Amino acid sequence: MLYSARIEIELEDAKVIAKALMPDDLEWAKASVEGDKIVIDVKTGKIGALINAIEDFFMNIKSSLCALDSMKKD
Repeated sequence: MLYSARIEIELEDAKVIAKALMPDDLEWAKASVEGDKIVIDVKTGKIGALINAIEDFFMNIKSSLCALDSMKKD
């Protein structure tokens, strides 16, 4: 069985954050940008891998947003 998820997140700095996520892309888990949205696509045969990949993307997005926010305050 193949498990898949597609998540779209509208963000002001979507291009910058998507670029920061690219080093973590795998063949079955990728982030891209469509307009002002980050699009996360995950397709895997293991439900645990799907959950972990999505959690990793969210944590990395959160870290990226914190870094951008810190840079804007200076």
